[in-house]
Amino acid sequence: MYLALDIGGTNIKAAIVGTDGSILRHLSQPTEAARGKDAMLADIRTLIATTVQSEPGIRAVGVGVPGIVHPADGCVYYPPNLPGWEIVPLTDLIREYSGLPTAVDNDANAAALAEAELGAGRDYEYFLYITLGTGVGGGIIAGRELFRGERGGAGEVGHIIVDAEAAHEQGRPLFRTGTLEERIGRQGILRIARVCAQEAPDSLLHSYGELDVSHISEAAEHGDAAAEECFRRTGYYLGVGIASVLEIIDMRHVVVGGGISQAHPLLLSTAQMVLRERVLPPLQEAHIVRAHFGNDAGIIGAAMLAKRAAG
Repeated sequence: MYLALDIGGTNIKAAIVGTDGSILRHLSQPTEAARGKDAMLADIRTLIATTVQSEPGIRAVGVGVPGIVHPADGCVYYPPNLPGWEIVPLTDLIREYSGLPTAVDNDANAAALAEAELGAGRDYEYFLYITLGTGVGGGIIAGRELFRGERGGAGEVGHIIVDAEAAHEQGRPLFRTGTLEERIGRQGILRIARVCAQEAPDSLLHSYGELDVSHISEAAEHGDAAAEECFRRTGYYLGVGIASVLEIIDMRHVVVGGGISQAHPLLLSTAQMVLRERVLPPLQEAHIVRAHFGNDAGIIGAAMLAKRAAG
């Protein structure tokens, strides 16, 4: 058995996972990240100690966390949505808390590993994994192993630039301007939807109080033209982004996960069409598949990290 943790800005998820990827026990608690790093680490320490004590068969601990994890020192560098976290030696800390072999990696990398080991990528030796949610993340599987790059930052698909002439918004970091994440992260999709709704006064999108991506999907299911146009525009940016990455890494398989991957099929079908239009001829057979794992992708991936740490 393995102890898997998925540390996020909203919740800290933990699970006891079998060697076959089955979740035997699931735990979750609010992150309350505003309390700062020390309070969060104290919670994580208590969670680990309690779980390890109650489950003596745990062989190793795996952790997925937002931010770049340097493979040389195991430190997490400037994780987003975790105030007070700058450079944190999380691998050493978790190993100290648990007394067990430990592996820590970026949460999207962990999800990519879950798909590689047990999910939609298990038949592919090479593939690009993209997660669509609040942000846009990614991981690269090469030779059935995670490719992390020199400092652990490989696969940050959301930060590729898809609009180099985008206006810089005051107060936002310049490195986020015109990026894929800015365009099709959750807030980006909602911005596109509002523009499409303005162009269609009779759209169902006007009937929702606080618009969310699920509402756009619902409207598209009813044939709403503005909702469909929103997904076409979103799919366009996704397709352009994927094409840009595949030209660099020379891969033909793309697995797309995260909550927004479950949106109306027009999103991924448009991305697939744009992908084939925008890549060089040798890559025109490249294809997109939806990920196998949903909300548990990070947990399953963290367990696969632990499995490798256990040897």
